[in-house]
Amino acid sequence: MNRSFQLLIAIVSVVLACGSALAANAATESKGPPPMRQIPGLTAPDQFARGCVDCHVAMPDQKMDVRLSTLMRQWQDKVDPALLERVRVFTPPEITLKGKHPKFTVAGAEVPKACMTCHSRTSRIAPPLGRMLHGLHLVGGEKNHFLSLFQGECTHCHKLDAATGNWSLKSGAEPK
Repeated sequence: MNRSFQLLIAIVSVVLACGSALAANAATESKGPPPMRQIPGLTAPDQFARGCVDCHVAMPDQKMDVRLSTLMRQWQDKVDPALLERVRVFTPPEITLKGKHPKFTVAGAEVPKACMTCHSRTSRIAPPLGRMLHGLHLVGGEKNHFLSLFQGECTHCHKLDAATGNWSLKSGAEPK
């Protein structure tokens, strides 16, 4: 092959490659933006309007009972050592965890509103609720049920006031 012919083949190859890249780019751009993300309570229906008590339910199909009344009864005897270690990470060093929860009746209580009595942001007797729950619910990947079953949606626990931009914590009583 002569040099001119090799140069012509190289030029045609570059033009074809650029044309393919431009065509692929144009095809991608013509699809438009991705569909809007469905965020419960904002762009989709809110299936967990009462927060904790709407997610913490009996799930017989998964052989789990994570109702807060059930968990609280267990924790008043003894907190599972693995859970205690997970909570310890999110607990200020001046707070000593005793390995069981003080007596508390969930029945009729607005959860987590009632929890804030002891688990306030400045508590010196119990881990602050926000820090503890964010750590428990948003850490652990696929092993974490809040991430794997509920996709870690902030709006399952928090509610946005669209008029003011303020966030609040959902609360409700556990169903009987």
